Amino acid sequence: MTCQMEFNSKQNRHLPAFLLLFLLDGEAHGGALWNRIRTMLPEEWNIDSGAVYRVLRDLEQRGSVQSTWSMDESGPPKRVYRITDAGKQELMWWRKDIQLRKQNLESFLQMIEKHIQAGALKLEGDGNGE
Repeated sequence: MTCQMEFNSKQNRHLPAFLLLFLLDGEAHGGALWNRIRTMLPEEWNIDSGAVYRVLRDLEQRGSVQSTWSMDESGPPKRVYRITDAGKQELMWWRKDIQLRKQNLESFLQMIEKHIQAGALKLEGDGNGE
């Protein structure tokens, strides 16, 4: 039997961290940030533009980003976001959180690898007929 796990909303858990990180490179509008997310994260995650804009609104409400309207480019005005000092502090919190999660995930992978090597688990596609 093959187990297929569905991706869920947890894939967006670190979206605020990525957006803040991208804004360290300079201010950007939501569409540009969404395009950057789409090129960086796995396609299976299907991060939609609505999620990016919702997170940007949340970040702005808590003071981690500020926005202004840009009329410089041709076409309609665009809301441009920039990171604040509070956003930089939040980004450092995300750094610590992600480091801890990474350590936990590395421990998990090391433990499960031992079970695979011992034959207690088999990898998909190894010819065991499952």
